[in-house]
Amino acid sequence: MIVIVTKMSILVVGWLCACASCLQAASAPGLRYIGEVGHLWPPFSSRRSVTLGHVEVTSEADGGLVFAGHDDDRKPWKASVPVGSGIGFTDVWQADFDRNGREDLLIAAYAPQNGRCVDRMILSFLLFNDHGQPVPWVIQSRMPADRREPATPAIFADLEHDGRLHLVVTDCSYSTPPRFGEDRSITGIYVAENATWKLIRPANIVSYTALVRRSYRFRQNHDELVATDPIQWRDLGNTMDLHGPSPVRLKGILAPSPDCRGISIPIINGRVELPANNPCDVLGRDRIELSNGAVCFGWPVVVIEGQDGREIVADPKRLQSVLQQIVTEQRTVVFAGQSNAERCGPITVSSTRQ
Repeated sequence: MIVIVTKMSILVVGWLCACASCLQAASAPGLRYIGEVGHLWPPFSSRRSVTLGHVEVTSEADGGLVFAGHDDDRKPWKASVPVGSGIGFTDVWQADFDRNGREDLLIAAYAPQNGRCVDRMILSFLLFNDHGQPVPWVIQSRMPADRREPATPAIFADLEHDGRLHLVVTDCSYSTPPRFGEDRSITGIYVAENATWKLIRPANIVSYTALVRRSYRFRQNHDELVATDPIQWRDLGNTMDLHGPSPVRLKGILAPSPDCRGISIPIINGRVELPANNPCDVLGRDRIELSNGAVCFGWPVVVIEGQDGREIVADPKRLQSVLQQIVTEQRTVVFAGQSNAERCGPITVSSTRQ
């Protein structure tokens, strides 16, 4: 069965805002809706670009989006980000997430999926530091059910009562038959400080659990909120791992092996689950090799510094070629993210343009 989900149907719109004040997200004070930019390219729109405050958003020929502006020294910056278009969408939101007096950007992209757990969002943050330079962070979460238009793309709350918006990251998987429902869970809670997102592990998770329960529609006897242990959360924040291999060089880019393509991969509870010790558990993934011997899984967001400004590449369509260029030019890199002697999961890689 193929399920086609439009923006209107997934948001379950009960009414439309008729004035600008209605665009204020009541559940997340300070979070403001700026506009929808996923359809800047035909056949949905004849526009190629739009200006949001001091930021220009341009649609590329391949359908990607580039955000561009200038820092405090008038040096240019640009960022290519993941986008949802077609019957999906890409919304832009604004807030001073880290409370440094500068308005930050959240680019939220939704791409339709089939079956259950169809509410995956790719959240691309651009937090502006004290020099007006954007610091990127990309993470996946699940969009809460919301009867407003536009709907808030993620769960934000100030349950610590410290005046800061905390991002509650959630995930969804297929429940085990015979329920045929959705199992939802909290996978992390993050707070922004100094233009970076940091994982927090609250001692009292009860209030966050109650918030998540209110944020989604749980059908009796079908859907379930799975208990969470903050100690088990994987840290996906973009703070610097001082114990990791930094600085290092990228030794090589390892794309998924052709031998792992086209084989029958079991999908269990909405996820790929390979048998134990299956070589494709490693060879079937995107990986990068570091000069210290570590192998990192997944391709990180790339930040390239140069005399002519800062370039950020978060669009998956461009990441492999940019990483390969860094390898070819043997640049030294600094990355933020978790790491250990055998595996690492970099969130961002920074390099200086030579």
